[in-house]
Amino acid sequence: MKPILSLSLILLFTFNGLSLKALQPLQETSGNRLRALIDSARKEKSDSLRLEINNVFFAELTAALKEKPASDKIFDSLNTGIITSPDAKITFFNWNLQQNNGINIYFLIIKNNITNQVIPMKPLPALQEISEETIFRDGNWPGGLYYRIIYRTDLTGSFYTLLGWDGFNRTTSRKTIDALSFDQDGFPVFGASIFRTKDGLKNRVVSEYASQASFTQSYDRQKVTLSNVRKSQRKVTDEIIVLDRLVPMDESLTGQRWAYVPAGNVYDGYIVFNKLWSFVEDIAPRNPAPSGKEKKSRKPVSYDLFPPQ
Repeated sequence: MKPILSLSLILLFTFNGLSLKALQPLQETSGNRLRALIDSARKEKSDSLRLEINNVFFAELTAALKEKPASDKIFDSLNTGIITSPDAKITFFNWNLQQNNGINIYFLIIKNNITNQVIPMKPLPALQEISEETIFRDGNWPGGLYYRIIYRTDLTGSFYTLLGWDGFNRTTSRKTIDALSFDQDGFPVFGASIFRTKDGLKNRVVSEYASQASFTQSYDRQKVTLSNVRKSQRKVTDEIIVLDRLVPMDESLTGQRWAYVPAGNVYDGYIVFNKLWSFVEDIAPRNPAPSGKEKKSRKPVSYDLFPPQ
């Protein structure tokens, strides 16, 4: 009986310089094959071979998503980030490969679960700068790993809000709050002027900090009281984006983002106000107790909405 070559042996032969024919797509891609491809790409020590194997994975995953729903069980075991929007209309398949110089290359495939459209984004090395002003379209995007899709109907326009992370380099990491919409042809557009910051309206929010630091950027339900607004608008119980306040480790390092770390127990945030994500300072995050379980009401935290309304 002739021995049957396993996929791992085929990949091993490929690494030793044989033809990439062994990695040509199978007639029907299986979850095991997809998992083997991405795992092998991450274990490979050569940058060029790592990318070649990943390119096969990228192509086969794209093809599989055109044939199967994003919820299909063959995708369950993939070592990638898979997140679906709260309205179940879109699913992200998002992952990275780290090169030997420490630079990450990011990959993203978006599946429209309603139209069945599959949109592979251009592979992207970490950008030297993620501009808060740029609008990305035509297959371009800011790059990074998205870990939360927020869907709000009370924002200006039809946007999803994305929370993302980018391991920029060995000394600096970045987290972003971005806006996602789709053009008339169904292709993604990243960025929109829905973020009211201390410096005016921005298309996204970028926080850059020391890579060894643990920086909070979460989306939680909180009780808050606003200042500088009409009395009827002051008390709010809503989901808000909570951020650590970042400060330099020493005043002499002001502006050197690799030296910025959380201040500790000092938080800022973004709350939906007047159909925009609006920056608020000095919040005390407090998740409200479930209805009926709080014996005694607590005084909600009060903070100013920035800029004043």
